[in-house]
Amino acid sequence: MEKNNSSVLDKIRNILGMETISDVVELQEDIVDPVELEDTPETEIKLAEATLEDGTIIYFDGELGVETIVYTDVDMLVVIPDGDYVLENGDMFSVVNGVIGEYTPMVDETNTEPEPDEEALEEINFEEKYNEIKVIVDELKAQLEKFNKQEVALKAEIEKLSAEPEVAPISQSPQATIEMTAIEKKMASLDAIRRLKK
Repeated sequence: MEKNNSSVLDKIRNILGMETISDVVELQEDIVDPVELEDTPETEIKLAEATLEDGTIIYFDGELGVETIVYTDVDMLVVIPDGDYVLENGDMFSVVNGVIGEYTPMVDETNTEPEPDEEALEEINFEEKYNEIKVIVDELKAQLEKFNKQEVALKAEIEKLSAEPEVAPISQSPQATIEMTAIEKKMASLDAIRRLKK
């Protein structure tokens, strides 16, 4: 048996043109270069879950939306079957090949204001509202007439004042003359006293 093995190896060596097993190992090292494996960063999985309308819990990574892969188990190994699903909160989504292809959030109808009923419109007494508005308009008209009368009175007063002759300004010169004369009198008295002393 060993002869068969060695003869087979010899035949292989001859075909490859090698003499010994060390030549084969060298050839193998030349053919296969060792490859260094790079450390690939692990993506962090944010396991999340949601409950379907029928109570089934589904699992997914991140947020539920278009292109999210949905699983039936917490290990995230079994993909949910294709189909249309409704969540407990009313959101709807369609799954194709385990991936959400379409996602429709539930529309919150509580924020929309209802349209007024015709009965509610009939209950409004339009005649009463008209009368209230008319009273306000009449008050505004009365105030406007009062302001117009005051404006006319002011214009008449301005015309009357503008028709009166201008008053001449009071002259300051007589008072100045009187003051100067009093000072001159005192100076004259002082001069007279000086003359007497001499």
